[in-house]
Amino acid sequence: MQLTISHEIYKVSQPQELKQLLSEAPCPLVEVLLNNKDGWPTICALINADSGWLIYLRSEGDSGFSTRNPEYRGSPTAVIEYLLADGQRDEYPASWDISTAEAMRALEYFLTEQKMAPWLEWHQA
Repeated sequence: MQLTISHEIYKVSQPQELKQLLSEAPCPLVEVLLNNKDGWPTICALINADSGWLIYLRSEGDSGFSTRNPEYRGSPTAVIEYLLADGQRDEYPASWDISTAEAMRALEYFLTEQKMAPWLEWHQA
């Protein structure tokens, strides 16, 4: 699989390789993409310190799926800022946030299964 961390491209095939590269990623703001050689499916993780948000795309042009946090109890107007690889800063609702640890676990699952992590709540766009 191809792993892209803020424009840096790596080849990974084992969860341990993925963990190592992710542990070396620049923090606290980073964009991570993981996909197979033909590009699909793709999973994207946006990370801001302990907060993460995932997007799963099945094919080019797919509106995809993104994570939600059913346990969120904060302000409905709260947002978390994320930095895209192209330098753009975007804000997304805090209620979409999952922990960085869960995002990393989902990336490991995707590496081995090429599917969305079934324990997370996903919203179809």
